[in-house]
Amino acid sequence: MIRSFDAVLFDMDGLMIDTESVSASSWRLAGESLDIQIPEELIHSMVGLSVSRSLERVIEHYGDRTLGQALSEACRHHYRRQLAEDDIPLKSGIEAVLDWLSEQDIPRAVATSTQRLMCDLKLQRTGLARYFDISVAGDEVPHTKPAPDVYLAAAARLDIAPERCIVLEDSPYGLLAGHTAGMRVILVPDLIKPSPEDNAKALATCDTLHDALNLLKSL
Repeated sequence: MIRSFDAVLFDMDGLMIDTESVSASSWRLAGESLDIQIPEELIHSMVGLSVSRSLERVIEHYGDRTLGQALSEACRHHYRRQLAEDDIPLKSGIEAVLDWLSEQDIPRAVATSTQRLMCDLKLQRTGLARYFDISVAGDEVPHTKPAPDVYLAAAARLDIAPERCIVLEDSPYGLLAGHTAGMRVILVPDLIKPSPEDNAKALATCDTLHDALNLLKSL
């Protein structure tokens, strides 16, 4: 069978690992610890963003850099604690996708906005590290999502042309990053419902990773 792609690039949080809910919980706990109400809309607006971009979003919302930094530090404290102490659940279907790609000997890589230290921790603790020889973290490129840098870097490390890569993403920011990189993006939404514009940019929008796997098999 001749496939229309040569590699699959994976987002991590919200796509492979159910950590977006942990992040949202961490922001709420940070707000409680500083007696600040953080709107759910603000929390959702940060899905898929790096730590630095999320910090700027919080500062912009409150108009106070000191408060923004305090909330960000508190959030990171709660986030690290939960990742270290609690189970990190996998998204349903991710192991089936990765097992099939491994069986087909299709190259794959992780491209995430998460910083290297946390990226490695999550991949090791969930057991997903065994599927990947290559990963690109948010602190290893000049610009994080929605910029295309992490995806272009991952494709370069695989030595595969961007147009021959399929991206699996859950967030609008990640979708934009993959699309801008010249890659086809399969969107598997997590916390944020995609807009009509998002759906138009995506190769397809799938309800589950099981659906995404069926699509990959047909391409």
